[in-house]
Amino acid sequence: MTAQPSDAAPRVLVALDGSPAAVTALPVARVVADQLGARVEILYIAPDHAPAGDLWERLQATVGPGEALQVRRHAGEPAPAILAIAEEPGIALLVLTTHGRAIEPGRPLGHVAEAVIANTTRPILLVRPEAAVATEPRPLRHLLLPLDGSPATARVLRPAMDLARQLGARIDILYVAGPYQAPSAEQGSIGAPRYLDQPHHEWPRWATEVRERLGEVLAHCPSDVELRVFLASGESGPEIARFAETRHHDAIVLARRSRLEPGRAVTLRTVLDWTPCPILLVGAPPAEVAGNGGRDR
Repeated sequence: MTAQPSDAAPRVLVALDGSPAAVTALPVARVVADQLGARVEILYIAPDHAPAGDLWERLQATVGPGEALQVRRHAGEPAPAILAIAEEPGIALLVLTTHGRAIEPGRPLGHVAEAVIANTTRPILLVRPEAAVATEPRPLRHLLLPLDGSPATARVLRPAMDLARQLGARIDILYVAGPYQAPSAEQGSIGAPRYLDQPHHEWPRWATEVRERLGEVLAHCPSDVELRVFLASGESGPEIARFAETRHHDAIVLARRSRLEPGRAVTLRTVLDWTPCPILLVGAPPAEVAGNGGRDR
């Protein structure tokens, strides 16, 4: 049973620019808003030179019953307009496509999405346009949360579980250990087993340590969210994507830990390259983590 939005309902903000790629986020936003009992709010970013008549026709075809609409014209980059609305009270989730313009497979994270991710603390749902047009949107009931063993990523459990409770979703935690995985430099991090090729000796002891460490964090998390812990070996990004596909996860939850400077956000970019699955970004404000010594997500 889904919650019904009220006048005081939270808002799911979906940003559109009029391109075929960006509009693919709207059906996904509607499904998730229905889960949250939220009202869909469409933010239409229009360039100053867009003809008023053409703009109105596009808007009429986009807005659904009961949905709110804001139109912002801009002379430069659209990210500041998106960020200004995203910081308003009541925004529960921001929905963006990974890129705008044409629906083409293999395109990297666009500069607008990068700028928004780097400058807001709101939860963000990233949707790949080519995946969104290929499948019907579905509720986010089964979430995958990869962790790297560092305290910083473990702390994302609390906001992730809060969001899962609102969605009525369950969470699978996945720790991936790989032969080329550099250990996190953050104090208190859990390292990978020394001998990955000897699971009967190394993995049971290591699995116990992971679960004990997570237990300390879980003690302060909501207790009504179904949670399971999985361990896997391999390269982080591809293994996360493979696990999400084989277990039929509806979204992958990643901890946001930087402003996406060059060489940072390696896991986010790698997972985006390997999976069509929507990605939920949650975590601490970038200002709090920009100087962390851990391996960046």
